[in-house]
Amino acid sequence: MFRLLQVFRKRPASTILPEVPTRQDKVNEFWSVSPEEKFSAQGWYWMAHPMVRERVNIRISGNQWLDAYGRLGVWLAERGEAVPLGPSISLGCGFGGLERDLARRGMIREMDAYDLADGAIVEARRLAEEDGHGWIRYHVADLEAKDFAQSHYAAVFAHSSVHHVERLEELFTTVRRALRPGGIFHLNEYVGPTRFQWTDAQLQLINGFLDSLPDHLRQTPNGRKPPVVRPTIEQMVAMDPTEAVRSAEIRGLLSQYFSIAEERSCGGALLHMGLAEIAQNFDTADAEAVAHLQRFFDLEDTMMANGTIGSDFTVITAVRE
Repeated sequence: MFRLLQVFRKRPASTILPEVPTRQDKVNEFWSVSPEEKFSAQGWYWMAHPMVRERVNIRISGNQWLDAYGRLGVWLAERGEAVPLGPSISLGCGFGGLERDLARRGMIREMDAYDLADGAIVEARRLAEEDGHGWIRYHVADLEAKDFAQSHYAAVFAHSSVHHVERLEELFTTVRRALRPGGIFHLNEYVGPTRFQWTDAQLQLINGFLDSLPDHLRQTPNGRKPPVVRPTIEQMVAMDPTEAVRSAEIRGLLSQYFSIAEERSCGGALLHMGLAEIAQNFDTADAEAVAHLQRFFDLEDTMMANGTIGSDFTVITAVRE
């Protein structure tokens, strides 16, 4: 977890006082760090592991090689929808990986992408130009207050961004208004406990698994992975005031504004935090490591099936009627 830097305003030397970082300061500090830098400093995100990606793909599409956007392509074909799609929006684009991927797949031809972290936007523009997709337009904008042209867009994409929005009702109203009738709102999202207030069952199961691991599989880039604990709200706000601000409400509210055409649950209630910082240790060429990882998969599946835990991640295709 990256330390938030304190911001100072220039004053006479004898009166220099710390300035409280604004919401945008914190967001820009945290989300302008590239994924590669985060992986190097913190270890892998849970979905970075190839076996986890294959598992998630199977839950989404039934095919280990077909991810959320491949499944969307199949869904569009089943409906007789042509690709590339018409004018589209990406919400919370970060460094632009999603937009470049959709462009490479031929799914989009005109897109405006928005993020509050200006450092990420600068790099997204550079990478799009480098990739030959300079037509993707990147903008610094706050999704809490952004508006769009009405009934103009064929699709709106949100990849791990809506759970950073507090004013969900306003955002969903804005997206619905921006879409053409029949337009799609595609979410690939964290919908687990708000502000990461993990349930007792999650913590017990995750920490039980961690305690069963040999030490070499529990090592992080900075030492030994400690037990997973429930953070305080104050800790969450200090790290990133937007993180999972109303995540547990996304599913319920979304259905009030759109018709849910398809939802595919991805799991993650245990794997997300259990594998954070240590996923890179589970070498697919190491039979022992693979067996431990598969055991964790089986545990999550069993606990989901009996209702002990739910799915903290989901892929939803919603339609504006």
